[in-house]
Amino acid sequence: MLINKITSTFGDHSSLLPLFTKDVVNSAGMTAFSYNAGGKIEAKDRFIDEFGTQAIWMGGLPFFKWAIDKSVYKLAKINPNIDVRLLRDSEQLSVAQKYAATLKDKNISSNLLHAVSNSKLTQGLFLGKFAAATALTLTSFFTLVKVKQHYTKKQIEKQFWAKKSEQHFYNNNVAKSPAFKAFSTENQQTKSDVKPSKVVSFKGLTSSLTGIMFDPVKNLFIVDAGITGERLANSRTKTEFAETAIKEGSLLFFLYVAGRYVQKGIEKISEKFFKKPIDLHAEVLSSDYMKNAIKSGKVNDDVNAIKSLMNSNKALYEFIYDAKNADNSVIKAAKQSGIISTIVEGNWWQKLIGKANNTGIIDPHKYINKNDINDLANNIKKLADVSPKGEEALTKFLNSCRNFKIGSVAANMGITCLFLGLIVPYCMMKYREKQQNGNKEFHVQSEIEQQLEKSFKGRIA
Repeated sequence: MLINKITSTFGDHSSLLPLFTKDVVNSAGMTAFSYNAGGKIEAKDRFIDEFGTQAIWMGGLPFFKWAIDKSVYKLAKINPNIDVRLLRDSEQLSVAQKYAATLKDKNISSNLLHAVSNSKLTQGLFLGKFAAATALTLTSFFTLVKVKQHYTKKQIEKQFWAKKSEQHFYNNNVAKSPAFKAFSTENQQTKSDVKPSKVVSFKGLTSSLTGIMFDPVKNLFIVDAGITGERLANSRTKTEFAETAIKEGSLLFFLYVAGRYVQKGIEKISEKFFKKPIDLHAEVLSSDYMKNAIKSGKVNDDVNAIKSLMNSNKALYEFIYDAKNADNSVIKAAKQSGIISTIVEGNWWQKLIGKANNTGIIDPHKYINKNDINDLANNIKKLADVSPKGEEALTKFLNSCRNFKIGSVAANMGITCLFLGLIVPYCMMKYREKQQNGNKEFHVQSEIEQQLEKSFKGRIA
């Protein structure tokens, strides 16, 4: 079911989609509060900053890595899909090579052999790609900051001089006309209780118009940390610096720290008070193979088979790669959860929209983390131990666990989005009001206008 897939994706702490969603909510909230406080100019400034940064943040690393894969890796004749951690794990590597030799696609085996023969080059290319892609992504952001600040300054200057021109025309033409004077005199005579109108101040006009290297999430955290440092370094005013610190600090916390702990907290509550372990992905909880394995008691044999091999890396990997063990429920769950990567046939578009063919064959290019396998086996055992025996009761129980999982992921996303989209922007605006004696105007615009006002007075002095 689609809802299971969505829940598994949003509940996966190594998935980028939850980060993207949270950041969109934060960006929309920041832009809305900026428009309400500072008007169109601040809203444009914030929109360019937030959504422009988001495009670079989410697209920069993948694009530059792709470009390096298609150029540098191609020239070096190294397959960029090979996980260099394999080259540092001799036991897993030897098993993966033997397994690759049995596959129909002989390019897999030859690519792996070439990477092993050029181990230093392969590892060097990976480290270089990571460093270059990160640096280029940050450079793109730095360029965006400069362009945005220049654009905002020009918009403020344009509005300033337009208002000065209107004020000049008013003072020298409209205000001196006999009809206007007569109208103003008549108003003053017939409405003696109303104070004489004053020329609206320029300030009044302005206010009225105005988330390491192998984990994609940790990759983004490094970029985000660089972006945060650049934003703080390029703050145009002290108030902007403080607002940026509030915004960026809360963003980093909720994107990379809070979500994981909130999810774990909800899972513990579910297990302790409702007796429903929901550590597994929603897709695993609702799968027929897991229900059948628990119902038949096979799940205990599957878990024990994995646990008994944990002290021998080579034996464990031989068991995992052996096609005879593909029916093991722990291995099936590992494939479905992404712990074990499988070969997917199709172009990039088919993979993006989910129309590619997942062969279920383990991809020997990819590294398998034995600790993740162990944790998964423990979570499956925990679920099996509290599951009822009857088929009807078991089906009801697993459906309930799956629904709890969906609810926990939704609650986690909802809590994070509430803070990032509403509470944090609100706190920033309240901080601005306090610093500016109740004034919510765009402080950058106010300071630039003050400089322009001095320049204007200097011209007419």
